[in-house]
Amino acid sequence: KILMTTDLVCGFLCLGISFIRNDRWMIAALIFANIVQAIAFAFSRTANKAIITEVVEKDEIVTYNAHLELVLQVVGVSSPVFSFLVLQFASLHATLLLDALTFFIAFVLVAFLPKEEAKVQEKKRFTGKDIFSDMKDGLDYIWHQKEIFFLLLVASSVNFFFAAFEFLLPFSNRLYGVKGAYATILTLGAIGSIIGALIANKFKSSMEMLLILLILTGVGVFMMGLPLPPLLSFSGNLVCELFMTIFNIHFFTQVQTKVEGDYLGRVLSTIFTLAILFMPVAKGLMTWLPSVRVESFLLIGAGVILFSAIASVYAKRMDRKLTL
Repeated sequence: KILMTTDLVCGFLCLGISFIRNDRWMIAALIFANIVQAIAFAFSRTANKAIITEVVEKDEIVTYNAHLELVLQVVGVSSPVFSFLVLQFASLHATLLLDALTFFIAFVLVAFLPKEEAKVQEKKRFTGKDIFSDMKDGLDYIWHQKEIFFLLLVASSVNFFFAAFEFLLPFSNRLYGVKGAYATILTLGAIGSIIGALIANKFKSSMEMLLILLILTGVGVFMMGLPLPPLLSFSGNLVCELFMTIFNIHFFTQVQTKVEGDYLGRVLSTIFTLAILFMPVAKGLMTWLPSVRVESFLLIGAGVILFSAIASVYAKRMDRKLTL
């Protein structure tokens, strides 16, 4: 219902805006539409991850997540080119109509998904307190699921370093003194993500492997700060995105297969909330410090490697204690 509602709202919004002819009103409407779509995406992203366990067999979830990530990366790379071609040969109004059509198609496709028999629940009025109650239940559940809690703690902490990394990337042309460096780095990153999605199901889905993958993402960032030929330095983002994609696929697979269905939505909401929690802090720190220099890639990469290595050693010790 969440997926269908968000698709329907966004579809009608794009359809309505397509009929606006006043430029000033169009700009205001597009800003409003972006805000609404960002909110809708926050809901649909969690719902999409949660519904997978209902329509995909447990032993097929890794393969499904890998294929999904592959499609998302290919669409992410090709959509700017497609959008440019549409805008070249059609008006903005026609583009908005096309947007509306894609949302309506998504609505119909979701409607045809197989549904589990609905559980009989006592109908009660939903209040603001219920939101905080659900969040508390989700946090309590994560706290008692030690492996999920540990993974979430490590991933959220490492995300601090990657927020700083994302802050630096737009300055790539200036940092490397190479025209088009930023575009090349992003392109190589997209290629890395596609390769990662293709080979993800070849990796074992375990705590040890997830932490090794995080270490390798740090190696990719570290490469970008080394005094190497430009293309080799840029390839660090390919390495980073390749292993980050594999990590994300297996991380969400672990969550989807180990968390009980009743708590899955709450746990996923907590994960997405924590993922963005450290971003403002990291970017604020990078703005305050004289950080726009190539050497910052070395510090960020070393931070990811060191933190992930410590987490790996700790996880092995805890595993030994449990087996004794």
